[in-house]
Amino acid sequence: SFSSTTAATMAFTWPSFPSRIISSQPPATAPLLQHSPARVSEKSSPWASALSSSSNPYIGDDGQCIFGRKSYWDGMYDLEEDDDDFEGPAEAFSWYCKYAELAPFWAMLVPSKDARILIAGIGNDPAPIDMYDDGWTDIIAFDYSEAGVRRAEDLFGPSRLQLAGADKTGGGTARLLVADARDLPIPSSSIDATLDKGTLDAIHITGKEVFQDSVRELGRVTAEGGVVVCISRVIPPEDLFEAFDSKIWEMTHDGSLAFAPDGEATIDLGAELYSWKRTSTAYTTIES
Repeated sequence: SFSSTTAATMAFTWPSFPSRIISSQPPATAPLLQHSPARVSEKSSPWASALSSSSNPYIGDDGQCIFGRKSYWDGMYDLEEDDDDFEGPAEAFSWYCKYAELAPFWAMLVPSKDARILIAGIGNDPAPIDMYDDGWTDIIAFDYSEAGVRRAEDLFGPSRLQLAGADKTGGGTARLLVADARDLPIPSSSIDATLDKGTLDAIHITGKEVFQDSVRELGRVTAEGGVVVCISRVIPPEDLFEAFDSKIWEMTHDGSLAFAPDGEATIDLGAELYSWKRTSTAYTTIES
């Protein structure tokens, strides 16, 4: 079982993608996981502020946080800044951190720019657009909000998107999907790296079972040696460790303070960094 003692001594393991996509090698030495509390700013944690108060506009009449409702996200993405009900950055908003803060850790964990990337919960976050411009162009991004996907389509623009249909032409390779995280229209073992930046947090708010089903689906679509990079501020660590079953996932970051090769610290991410590498265990052997 995982413990703080093992976290203190566990060496970071570099991802090993299938041979067809390896185009760069990691540094000869890699940083160790360091188990010490990361200091983060409360203003960068909308979930934490919403869940920490017993009386605020983010708690519905049923006592549940509205961040767990599809209707909330549909409404937010459809609003414009001049609308009377506008309360959030519907045009573009980077949850927790911008790509500039994430980039050193992303490049460390996903060294190959030929990797097949999955973005969980694209919405209006411009970070994946910056990732695309930084060279990771084989991207599939999904959201269960149709309005969120429309917003993402505007942000990506036709030059980055692979568009279909007689009235749509695109010159890029990124693809956008309206999909449920529990049932992705993606072939098994077809993803090399997934970025989750707050989406699993929102899913966890809806219920632990929904969250666990979503993580199981990541296990299905992730190829052997593939990684999941999770930026989280809400999910209890024990729920993450339980959901990412150790039979098919090897943990490489446990939410503790960690450093990129050039010294950048996870304290700059506005939340904790978790990451896992997919083992060779077949998905069908762990279904129950």
